Amino acid sequence: MSNKQCSRCQAPFVCLAEDIANCGCTSIRLQPNTINELQTTFDDCLCNACLAIYQQQEMKNAVEKEKAEQKRNAEKEERIKNATTRIFKAVFPNTTNHYDTLFGGTALQLMDEVAFICATRFARKRMVTVSSDRVDFEHPIPAGTLIELVATVNKVGNTSLVIQVDIFVEQMYSDERQKAISGSFTFVAIDEHKKPIKVL
Repeated sequence: MSNKQCSRCQAPFVCLAEDIANCGCTSIRLQPNTINELQTTFDDCLCNACLAIYQQQEMKNAVEKEKAEQKRNAEKEERIKNATTRIFKAVFPNTTNHYDTLFGGTALQLMDEVAFICATRFARKRMVTVSSDRVDFEHPIPAGTLIELVATVNKVGNTSLVIQVDIFVEQMYSDERQKAISGSFTFVAIDEHKKPIKVL
């Protein structure tokens, strides 16, 4: 404990610290980055009144940062919601195999297409497929049925998106409906030079 003159307002005060680097032992608690900033700005300790000003600014910055983060999250959730893409198709005989069910390759093509549309609607940037992850064929899709492909944003990375795609099969003349195929596709946003860029 020693008598000092505040480096900011020049007022005399009793300091509990040896120097400004140790001012965490005073009644005013500041974050380490603020302490470092004060060390580069002032030669010695500040009085509690001046430290309180920086503490209030820290609190204000923290509130503003939290509000900004909440706003970003809300905007991202809204983009995810708006990017959900649904496509309906009728299963005709020319798209089926010798078992009279939809070709697996045709289903994958349709899934990749709707996933691409969903990814593009979310990012509004050039998107390319980089991988597909475990496509489960749970039920065959017979000719003469309707299918709905639903693509949703499942994960948002720095430069990539994971899109979940589900195919539901419906009977034409009844309300019967079930999930037939599901899988996920990963897309990367690229620039005009085909280099990865941020999706947001």
